[in-house]
Amino acid sequence: MRKLIGKLALTAVAVALIALPLAATAGETPLQAASEDGVLVWKSTDNAFKWWIDARVYADVATYMDDGWTDGDDEEQDLIGGTFMRRARFAVKTILWTDWYAEVDMDFAEETTALKDAYVAYRGLFGGRGHVRVGNFRQPFGLEENFTSRNLLFMERSTGTEPFVVGRRMGIEVARWDPDWRVAASVYGADVSDFAGEKDDDETVSFAARVNYTPIHTEESVLLVGAAATLRKTDWDAGEVRFDVRPETYVADTKFTDTDDIEDVDKYNVLGGELAYVNKRFYAQGEYMTAGVTRLEGLEDLSFGGGYVYAGLFLTDDTHPYDYQNAEFGRVIPRSKKGAWELAARYSTLDLDDQDIEGGSSSIVTLGLNWYANPNIRVYLNYVMVNNDETAMGRRDDLPGDYDFNFLQARFLAAF
Repeated sequence: MRKLIGKLALTAVAVALIALPLAATAGETPLQAASEDGVLVWKSTDNAFKWWIDARVYADVATYMDDGWTDGDDEEQDLIGGTFMRRARFAVKTILWTDWYAEVDMDFAEETTALKDAYVAYRGLFGGRGHVRVGNFRQPFGLEENFTSRNLLFMERSTGTEPFVVGRRMGIEVARWDPDWRVAASVYGADVSDFAGEKDDDETVSFAARVNYTPIHTEESVLLVGAAATLRKTDWDAGEVRFDVRPETYVADTKFTDTDDIEDVDKYNVLGGELAYVNKRFYAQGEYMTAGVTRLEGLEDLSFGGGYVYAGLFLTDDTHPYDYQNAEFGRVIPRSKKGAWELAARYSTLDLDDQDIEGGSSSIVTLGLNWYANPNIRVYLNYVMVNNDETAMGRRDDLPGDYDFNFLQARFLAAF
C-alpha cells in the first residue's frame, strides 16, 4: 500500500512542478455569486476561480409484490417495502488558477458517513483538451457507471453490468478528448474506504482504459460507440473476488445473484462494449460486459457476463445533452416551465454461473416514467419485473431459488 501511495504522491508533485509556471501569483480576487441552472456558484470575472456546492437528496419508497418464502428455520419471509434515504450527498467543487480542479464529496445516507470522490486534477494537458487527476474517483470503465447518479435514466444502475464495474478507487488517470472522441487510462488500487483498519496483505495495482468515438455528433443527434477494459488483481493480495448485485432496488436490501467469495484467484479481467444514440426526443443505450477469472491451485478458470439495453422517449420537446469531455450524457434542462416528461424501458440480464460457482442468473424488465420538474427537481416512477433462476439464492443459499417477483418504486430527487 505504501508503495502505491508513494508513487501517486511523486506523480502529483511532478504534475505540480510542470504546471507551476502557469500559475498566477497568489492574491485577493473578487468573486461574484450567481445561480447557474439552479446551482449556487461563486466565480471571478475571468473564470480563473470558481467554487460551487453539489448537494443531493434522494428519498425512495417501494412496495414489493411477492409470495414470500420459508427459510431454514421454517420462518415465513418476504421482501420488506417502505421508505429509504438512498443518498444524502454534499460536495464542494472548485476551479483554481484556470487549469486546476478539485472536489471532495461526502455521503450521509443510512446514518453513516462515507467519502466518495476526493481528488485533484490538472486540466491544462494537450492544450486544454485533457487532464491528469490523482485521488479517489470513478475509474474509466463503463458508460452507465460513469454517469453521475442524478443523471441516470432509471432509479438504479443495471443489474447486468453493476457487478463488473470498477467504481471508485484510489489512482491516477490521464484523459484526452476532442468533440468526436475520448480516451482515458488509469492505474489504481483499492477504494479509499478500504484503507481503514489493519490489512494483512499488500495493496495491488490494477489498470483500466476506456475509448469512445462519436461518428455522429450534431445539435440534434449523437451516436456514441465505446469499449473499455480493466486488468485487475484482488485489492489486497487476498486471492479472493466476489460478484454480487441487488435486483435494481435498495429499499429491500436483498441480493439474489451473488457468487460469495471466490478463493484462490490470481487475477481477473473485464471487457466492456457500449453503444448509445440520441435523436431529439429519443434516447437508446446498451452495454455488455464479460469477466474472466484466472484461478490458482489447478482450478478451472471462470467466465461471467451481463448487460442491458434501454430506450427513452420524451413526451415533451426535450433531449439528453451529450458531454464529450466526459463521454457521458448530462443533466436535462427542461425547455418548458411545466417541466419535461419521459417514458423509458430497460431489459437487464446477468449470468454468474460457471464451473463450480453458482452465483445465479437473472433477467429484469423495468418500465419507467420520469418527470423533470426543473433542472433541480426530478421524480422517478419504476415498475420492475424480476426473473431469477434456480441458483439465484444469495450469498449463503438462504434465499429460494427460481424466485420471481415484481415491485413498484419511486424516488424524489433534489440536486442543488
